[in-house]
Amino acid sequence: MTDKNQAAKDKSDAEIPMAERRDDQAGATYKRSIYALPVTVQVVIGTARPTIAELLKLKKDSVLEMDKSINDPVDVCIDNRVIARGELVETDVATGEIGLKITEIVDISEDMLS
Repeated sequence: MTDKNQAAKDKSDAEIPMAERRDDQAGATYKRSIYALPVTVQVVIGTARPTIAELLKLKKDSVLEMDKSINDPVDVCIDNRVIARGELVETDVATGEIGLKITEIVDISEDMLS
């Protein structure tokens, strides 16, 4: 590598946050584009297991009972894996929009190994 190329590489290295850097020694290159990939996050408030007959009886104003209470934490899932838990919060009183306050990060390392 020429001195000019090394200087350009050193300058670009300084602009990349440490968490995004790959080990040069292992021959890997910087892969910042992975951080821009969109991920679908699901917030699960609970589950229900109605029969088909019960589902067919549902109509407007029917109540489907869930397996959690209103004060229980909700699960934050990616690819059907719980990665965190939290509580629903109202982010805009005027519109009724909601958000999620993270209360727990789930350790998925053991789950990932199996």
